[in-house]
Amino acid sequence: MYTNILAATDGSDIAVKAVDQEIGLATTLGAKLTLVTIVAQTPAFAGPEIGWTIPSSVYEEIGKANDERSQAVLAAAADKARAAGIEPQTRKLKNVDIHHGILDAAKEVGADLVVMGSHGHRGLNRLILGSEASKVLSLAEIPVLIVKP
Repeated sequence: MYTNILAATDGSDIAVKAVDQEIGLATTLGAKLTLVTIVAQTPAFAGPEIGWTIPSSVYEEIGKANDERSQAVLAAAADKARAAGIEPQTRKLKNVDIHHGILDAAKEVGADLVVMGSHGHRGLNRLILGSEASKVLSLAEIPVLIVKP
């Protein structure tokens, strides 16, 4: 059925639940597993618009923290997969929109299924489906499994 699963995670509670589902599917189906996370982009502010400026060192620190957090999320998911007997590929993407990063990574690895949580860390949760999950679901050319709480 599915032989190459792309699993998107951001470390949120629902994403951790989705990782468990992804690992279970890959184990049951004997499928390859690629774990992907997107490094949160550092927000940009125009000094005149907000009435003050933020030193570039603050942006660098935020970027570094986001990168480190994403690496930790990816490492935790990969450790879970290895504990289940799967050696996953991992991808940490930067400077991309979340849904584009997920869809592009799926194409690059030849995934035949994308699995992700219904909501992530970004923005307010929607009642039915998060905005990024909704975008992936509507734009994907392959099946998408959305894991809900």
